[in-house]
Amino acid sequence: MEITLINQDWYLITKDVLTVLFTLAGLIIAGLGLATWKKQIKGSKEFEAAHNLHFAMLKLREAIKHVRNPAIWPSESQRAVKFIKEKNPEKSDEELKKNEHAYVYEMRWQKITDAYTEAESYLLEAEALWGHEIMDLTKPLNKKVRELNINLNQNFASPEMRTKDLMAIHDVIYDKSSETEQDAFSTEVSKSIDAIAGYLRGKIK
Repeated sequence: MEITLINQDWYLITKDVLTVLFTLAGLIIAGLGLATWKKQIKGSKEFEAAHNLHFAMLKLREAIKHVRNPAIWPSESQRAVKFIKEKNPEKSDEELKKNEHAYVYEMRWQKITDAYTEAESYLLEAEALWGHEIMDLTKPLNKKVRELNINLNQNFASPEMRTKDLMAIHDVIYDKSSETEQDAFSTEVSKSIDAIAGYLRGKIK
């Protein structure tokens, strides 16, 4: 009878110990699963943020190319006049016709504005994930966009108001790249975007 009681007590103790161990094991497994899940979620967020930002930067590159395209077709001039007329209905037809060349570039610039707006939202997300370094990497690209804008304004200013040589202005506002070689401005834009892309690739390895 005494042996039976001892066996029963041992069984109860063993049962309690095993219950505790199984509970602890379950908590550990759940904790590991949660950590893995959090890591996967973070990895997914980082991949999405990197992809979106890189794509937005490529859109900005294409918008810059679009603005710098030296060719202007009559159909584009007509669209530009209509674009400006909708924004400024008070402008006379004579004034619109007189400045239609400048209006083409104003219409084209809208693509840069749209690309910038999209990139800004993704940049904020990237900064939240990885810190301020990504913002520093965009500074050279921002500088090129400002340079393009300044030179466009110079190009359409009256000659006495210009502070730069007209040929130097044209080197910036007109894309002179060939099929095999980019011009200086395009090269610098590509270099800036490549630096951003390299940083983003490093974040999703």
